[in-house]
Amino acid sequence: MIFKLRFGKMRLTITLAPVIDVAGVNSLLPDGDHILMWDFDDVPKRKVIAALMIQQSMHMLPRIYLLETKPNKGYIAYCLTRCSFMKAAEIIAGTEFICLNFYKWGVFRKRFTLRITKKRGMLPRLVDVIDSDVEEDVNVSELTSFVQYETLTDGRRQVFINLGSRN
Repeated sequence: MIFKLRFGKMRLTITLAPVIDVAGVNSLLPDGDHILMWDFDDVPKRKVIAALMIQQSMHMLPRIYLLETKPNKGYIAYCLTRCSFMKAAEIIAGTEFICLNFYKWGVFRKRFTLRITKKRGMLPRLVDVIDSDVEEDVNVSELTSFVQYETLTDGRRQVFINLGSRN
C-alpha cells in the first residue's frame, strides 16, 4: 500500500508492502563490460523463447540459458557474452515481453540483476538452453558482482492512496 500526502508543491510518500530479502548476481564484469540478462513476468515459456531467439539471431549471440522463477509464468535468462552497458541496454530493451521494472531499475543502477536465491520457496531452475554456433566469451567465474536486496513477496499490485490530493 502506498500513502501519498501532498503539501503544496511537496509530496510525502509512504509505502507498505510485504517484502523478502534475496540475493542476486549483477551483469557487471570486473573489466566494466556486462553480460546480457533478461526478466519476464507472466509470459508463457514459448513466447519467452521466441523473443530471445529473435535477439540471438539479430545480434549473433552465443547460447542463452533460460531459468524458471515462477511455475509456468516467470522466467529469467542470461547470455555469457561480453558487451558494453549501452549495448546490453539496447538488446534488452529490444526484447519483446521484457519486465519493464527490471529494465528500468537496471538502467537506473547501470547494471542488471538476476535473483539467485529462493522466493516463494523456489530457486530459479534451468529449464532450457537456446543453442548457438557462436562461442561464449565470458566464463561464469567472471561474475563477481553480487547484491543483497529486497523484493515484493508476491506479484500483487500495490494500492495507491492519495491523501490531500486535488485530483
